[in-house]
Amino acid sequence: MNIQAAKITGIPFILILLLIATPLQSHEFWLETSNYQPKIAEKLPITLHLGEFFNGVSIPYLRNEFVLFQTYTGNTIKFVNGVDGDLPAATLTVSQPELTLVTYRSTPSSIKFEEWDKFESYLQNQGLEHVIQSHTISGKPTKNITELYERNAKLLIGAGVVGRDRKTGLPLEIVAESNPSTLNRSSTLSVRLFFRGKPLVGSQITAFAKAEPTRPLKIRTDSTGRAKIHLPHAGAWLVSTVHMVAPPAAENADWYSYWASLVFFRQ
Repeated sequence: MNIQAAKITGIPFILILLLIATPLQSHEFWLETSNYQPKIAEKLPITLHLGEFFNGVSIPYLRNEFVLFQTYTGNTIKFVNGVDGDLPAATLTVSQPELTLVTYRSTPSSIKFEEWDKFESYLQNQGLEHVIQSHTISGKPTKNITELYERNAKLLIGAGVVGRDRKTGLPLEIVAESNPSTLNRSSTLSVRLFFRGKPLVGSQITAFAKAEPTRPLKIRTDSTGRAKIHLPHAGAWLVSTVHMVAPPAAENADWYSYWASLVFFRQ
């Protein structure tokens, strides 16, 4: 795919910063496009989204907000270049009849929880009950809890049935084990979750259908890091997960979380 940018002005910069810095009010971060099964030479917008229940606001290209933003088609890897303020964040031109992966890794940000109840509720919602126990046992504070976090997002665009999803090196990565372009209403998609290249066991995976986003499916990965997701609805799907670890010793924080998302289209 070839990559180009389109510039839009008139977006208040303070609004952009507020949108990016609110992980709780806008739980998920994901990538979308207007057509998941494009024709050759078709130009596609790639949009960055913050929100919840697969519904949110589109945010622009901001170079200092990400570590990497790139595409994979076959053996070809391309970096997404743009200008701050580009909205959509990128425009891709389909050049090959096969699956294209778009990946995005954000720079770290931080948030402070003034009260324990809010932090605990957030952990329970994300299936991170073990972090609650660990936090208590280790004697971490119950007020003014600081969390560093980053986003690891992936989008699958199926210009054909050729090609498969794969590990691309994102720290926390959801990998579809079959090409979504081949799926139908009776299909079950197996995904595998990796953290730093190794399967992640027992993590909560949440799947949102664009057709019915307020009724997400929740499953946990098995002993091999896999989760099988039944896909009853056609259209776009968002699969997400959160993994939390102790922060690097040099960081003045209590926890470091990785948020991963995978968006694809089911026939």
